[in-house]
Amino acid sequence: MASHGPEGNPNPSSHSGPQFELTVDSLAFGGDGVARHQGLVVLVEGGLPGDRVRARLIRRSRNFARARVEEILSPSASRVPAPCPHFPECGGCAYQSLDYSIQPGEKRKQVVDLLERVGRFPDPAVAPALAPLDPFLYRSRMTYVLPLRKDSGPGLHRRSAPGGILEVEACLLPESVLQQAYLGIRSDLRRLQPCGRPFRIEIQAGEPGERPVALLRGRGDPGAEILRLATLWTGKGGPLDGVVWSGEVSGRHRGPGGRTRILEGRGHVFRSLGPFQYRIPAGSFFQANAPMAVSLFGEVLRRCGTAPGGILELYCGVGALSLFLAGTGSPVLALEGDRSAVKAALDNGRANRVPGIDFRAEEVGGAVRRLEASPRRFGTVVVDPPRSGLPPGTAPVLGRLAREKILYLSCNPSTLARDLREIVAEGDWRLSEVIPADMFPMTAEIECLAELVPGAVSQVRRRRISPSLTAS
Repeated sequence: MASHGPEGNPNPSSHSGPQFELTVDSLAFGGDGVARHQGLVVLVEGGLPGDRVRARLIRRSRNFARARVEEILSPSASRVPAPCPHFPECGGCAYQSLDYSIQPGEKRKQVVDLLERVGRFPDPAVAPALAPLDPFLYRSRMTYVLPLRKDSGPGLHRRSAPGGILEVEACLLPESVLQQAYLGIRSDLRRLQPCGRPFRIEIQAGEPGERPVALLRGRGDPGAEILRLATLWTGKGGPLDGVVWSGEVSGRHRGPGGRTRILEGRGHVFRSLGPFQYRIPAGSFFQANAPMAVSLFGEVLRRCGTAPGGILELYCGVGALSLFLAGTGSPVLALEGDRSAVKAALDNGRANRVPGIDFRAEEVGGAVRRLEASPRRFGTVVVDPPRSGLPPGTAPVLGRLAREKILYLSCNPSTLARDLREIVAEGDWRLSEVIPADMFPMTAEIECLAELVPGAVSQVRRRRISPSLTAS
């Protein structure tokens, strides 16, 4: 029986494009279904592999088109009722209506596709995706956006209008204590006047039984009402153990490395990964899915080389992976541009009694160029950059700094494929294997570990002419 919209509800489109019937074949990175119409690739918002749908064209370019599901004529066998009440209105999840047993395999296919199209690797070796036991209640860190208008609380971006904010009463992804903290401060933030509001709230959960810490990012200094709320939230029975303020400077939002002010309570949490416990300053990056992080770090450790020169780690953060790398017995040079994170990394190394790590606060781009000009080389280079990937010109240099292995952790397989292509194209390296990890179930995000080893065989081919589904 036909249904209207991806979840059986009317989904009127504001566009007046033509409608046509499509069969969705696969999923593109980002969550859209992939279909073909008269030889043209069509990205179908709300489509799942196996769906037969009536879709409305919303945009067309030279290489592909975009469409939105208007009616599901015949649902995929993998389509299930979405457990989240906010789906599909909320933009946080892409796959709530896809049976979870299917999701890791679909994400692996997307990694293969990006390595072939963006990286130009023919038939890349991609392992089965690592997957968690439970696809819910796994996030230990969440970021909420607060509109600068009264009577609207913090929430997540809406799928159909990314500028709009949806308050999420019952999000299924964060750990329970984190969701309770969000609900505990939401109504107070909703009542704030626009001039005194933060524009973003980052909540980080700590060890079981501890209250989370919140970082509020706003303009200038916090007002009297924010100071009052910080005292209220961290008091007896309050939802938070600490409130930290980070102000906007010179019209730009400060990153985690900017100066912050602890308003009340603690400015950090403690969190364990495997045998180690870490102090994490509010706003510093830390893996949001602890069990999956331990699995992925174990893969990194297993693949680390033993060549002379030790290990160079780039983007070490608060030292989460660094402490695992020290288990190889090789000296580790760990670099990070965020000075507050490096201070925490030094504290974490000492607190866990892990020797052999030289933590340094240096911007990665400049540090890599400096190391290239020096005679120093490393047995293994380990890199874990942000979503944007490596800075321009950095990728080929990694191949000149490493002797035995390059291990690249990535939260964006598109920029990963681009950077791997540059390393292999300009150096004597080959892609050995890529291991996807479903670090964020129900979302479109994919974590990957890529292993490169020395090899003279050229893997990079010329770009074939084919429709592009994602930006390279």
